[in-house]
Amino acid sequence: MERRGRTSERSLLLIIEDDANVRESLVDLLAARFDVLAAPDSDAGLELAREHRPDLILLDRFLPGGDGLAVLEMLQRESRTEAVPVIFLTGDADEATLERCLEMGAVDFIHKPASARELLARIDRALRQSEQQRRLQILAQTDGLTGLANFRALTIRLDEEFRRAQRYQYPLSVVIIDLDHLKAINDGMGHDVGNRAILALAAQLKNELRESDFAARFGGDEFVALLPHQTAMEAAVFAERIRTGLRAVGVQKSDGRPAPFGLSVSVGIADHTFEGPREDTESLMKAADAALYEAKREGRDRVVVFGRPTSAPSAQRH
Repeated sequence: MERRGRTSERSLLLIIEDDANVRESLVDLLAARFDVLAAPDSDAGLELAREHRPDLILLDRFLPGGDGLAVLEMLQRESRTEAVPVIFLTGDADEATLERCLEMGAVDFIHKPASARELLARIDRALRQSEQQRRLQILAQTDGLTGLANFRALTIRLDEEFRRAQRYQYPLSVVIIDLDHLKAINDGMGHDVGNRAILALAAQLKNELRESDFAARFGGDEFVALLPHQTAMEAAVFAERIRTGLRAVGVQKSDGRPAPFGLSVSVGIADHTFEGPREDTESLMKAADAALYEAKREGRDRVVVFGRPTSAPSAQRH
């Protein structure tokens, strides 16, 4: 197994090719422009793909002990590698076989032996297309006001995190945060001020996230945070930092003067744990939403964990 790992901002390519001469020739050619990883068989190639998540894979159509199409199918089954573009390297000129490669999701195929010029041109095109798709996907899954993920992205991520939590038996907490009285702010002060209040909450939320956490704007005044490896009680500490920190944040009116109100949030939390598993993501979200409803019913400006007694906030509202 050859490795020339990512050492710069250059694109990272993975070559899965059993012919040692072809593999070494490709490495030598591509290393001048790209960071390159290389593997001689499907198992080693899949291991490198999962570990490094390359920007593009050059995949031999026929491999010892495995079909290149089977490798492509396995790559597409996993969230870490499903979006990685694959170019097949093939000596097979059969049109039905090549058509099958494209139907399976390969972005291109290259006949062996290929000229350096053709190979580089096809790689460059595939990388450009992949980058364009990535940017469009980010735009499609990003909230325009806050820059956080949107509802669509949240749905995808929640499914992924829930499956991982089930598989590896670690806790996962869902935190639903509602900005109190946004409608009154919008009606009394205008939507510009309301947007500033939303942005203040979004900034406070971003500041508290760990690298493994995920946050999205769920609706107009609601945000959701997913906290892997955190129980509900641990997530409550996270939520309380947001609640108390936001109280110190001021919002300006359209004329630049301070708005005559403070900001507060109501928070509902639920978790999925080995000891207390949830049936699915819907039941987990419903539990967190029920806790949020309880926080609002009890007077807002507080954090409530599903199934735990509620208590008044530790500081007075302003």
